Amino acid sequence: DAWAKASEKIAEQMMKEISSVKKNAKGEDSQINSIYMMAHSGARGSPAQMRQLAGMRGLMAKPDGSIIETPIVSNFKEGLTVMEYFNSTHGARKGLADTALKTANSGYLTRRLVDVAQDCIITQDDCGTKLGIKMRAIIDAGTVVASLASRILGRPAGEDLRDPATNKVVVKRG
Repeated sequence: DAWAKASEKIAEQMMKEISSVKKNAKGEDSQINSIYMMAHSGARGSPAQMRQLAGMRGLMAKPDGSIIETPIVSNFKEGLTVMEYFNSTHGARKGLADTALKTANSGYLTRRLVDVAQDCIITQDDCGTKLGIKMRAIIDAGTVVASLASRILGRPAGEDLRDPATNKVVVKRG
């Protein structure tokens, strides 16, 4: 717990340092640190990853989930010792193995779903329901994200659509 607190304090100090705006030689404010901007905005990276870049890597987990007693006090900027590098690879190897297993499991599930669904045959053009989904264009902040035409393409009309001026049927139901 003491190492976790120490790691957290180092992370706080590092984030405070990279978030502060520095003065250049002329006494003007220089640009904000771009790495801080990426992590703070959520675009890329997290404060925990920034801590590993410039603070300290911290405590690592073994493949069985238990914590290695010796923390990694170096960071990626300064470089790791051979022992620190070896200790930090436990989690990476486990992560790669877990990813491979998840991929295999999802592929197996997909294959089973296809096996079950391949015998299902749709024999009716219209199920006859009176219920439907009202469609509109998707507009976000005044910009059309998805037009009405693109959203209704390939869908049958739930009821006859009429021209409001002439009351003439423009699109028949179904």
